[in-house]
Amino acid sequence: MVQDFCQSGRHEGLKGCVHGAAALMSAVMATYNATAYFYRRDAHLRMNAIVYTLAALWEVKQTVHHLAKSPRQTSPTQREAA
Repeated sequence: MVQDFCQSGRHEGLKGCVHGAAALMSAVMATYNATAYFYRRDAHLRMNAIVYTLAALWEVKQTVHHLAKSPRQTSPTQREAA
């Protein structure tokens, strides 16, 4: 089951959703740390904001990658036209 899931081209929509959730969470953490940095000016908050921003960007890239590999669903009218 795990081997099937991990194969390229399989369950790409689900994989994309997992990465999308990680991107959202990373973006929230980046926003929190950036906001806290502006108020408290602690160096670790600045570093956290940078790291979480980079993580969010990476996860967006991975989301797009998986969703681009996901098979496209076609409607009956699109199938008739082809």
